[in-house]
Amino acid sequence: MTQNREKLIDKAQGATFVAGGSAAGAGVAATVGGMGLAVAGTAVGIGTAPVAVAGAVVGTAAYGAKKAIEEGDVSALGAVAVGAAGGAGISAMVGGMGLLVAGTVVGITIAPVAAAGAVVLLAGYSLKKLFEK
Repeated sequence: MTQNREKLIDKAQGATFVAGGSAAGAGVAATVGGMGLAVAGTAVGIGTAPVAVAGAVVGTAAYGAKKAIEEGDVSALGAVAVGAAGGAGISAMVGGMGLLVAGTVVGITIAPVAAAGAVVLLAGYSLKKLFEK
């Protein structure tokens, strides 16, 4: 019975991290507003939904980092490394990106895209941990 209770607590914690990240993302979108992404000479507006989803991914990755530290699971580092390499590869392939916020453009170099790739695969690791039997 204790093991089932611990699994339930873990799932509740995971759901809280995801929901908290989603709420934080929606809050950022509502506060900042008017964002866009410029890639290869084209700009696309970014609304509340994509920012909320990005927040949910970050919340999921935070839960995965917490679980990896608690369990001493070094496979999370592999996920982070592969994700960072993938993000760097995408940045090198696409290149020339920028974030438009409140009338200002900020260039996006290889480092933030590599970090985003690391976060995405850490979130995948987290989902694996959340749903494993």
